[in-house]
Amino acid sequence: MMTGRPRTAAVHLSLAALLLAGLAACGDPQEYTVPSKACGRDMDRDRLAELLPSGERLRDEPSASDQPFSCEIHVDDVMELVLTERSGQREFDVLTYAKQGRLGGFEQPRASDVSDNAVVSRTRTVVMAPCPKTGKNYILDLDLPNTEKDHSENLERFARSYLPTGLAALGC
Repeated sequence: MMTGRPRTAAVHLSLAALLLAGLAACGDPQEYTVPSKACGRDMDRDRLAELLPSGERLRDEPSASDQPFSCEIHVDDVMELVLTERSGQREFDVLTYAKQGRLGGFEQPRASDVSDNAVVSRTRTVVMAPCPKTGKNYILDLDLPNTEKDHSENLERFARSYLPTGLAALGC
């Protein structure tokens, strides 16, 4: 029969073992791996990771249509990034259109240096670039619909890294 200190030590040891078992069972969720290819396109995984929250599972849903090409990236079943591309577009001033509300939701848009004709806000960027093969223009539209944080710099970095891939994918 245990009495005194050995009994107290045994109780403390049992409690410590239970606490450790509970912590192991409730540990941090497994993080997904950011891919270098998403939506059927090569992407800079570091730039993509800057746009996405942590979570357990990442999946992409490319559109069935090629024109415009659109893809949603979900983290734990929440749409976090929408990438849309168009080619064959006539030229227009992207910043002016954004300020006039003609491009949809832009909160405090400003000019971006990603191209000569680009706009960025906290959660969205639209970039227009020439498509020499067609004589028209390519448009990249990136939207982060479920965040309140300012991702303008991250959006610009991603757009810069992705632009050559998008242009090539749409025949520019």
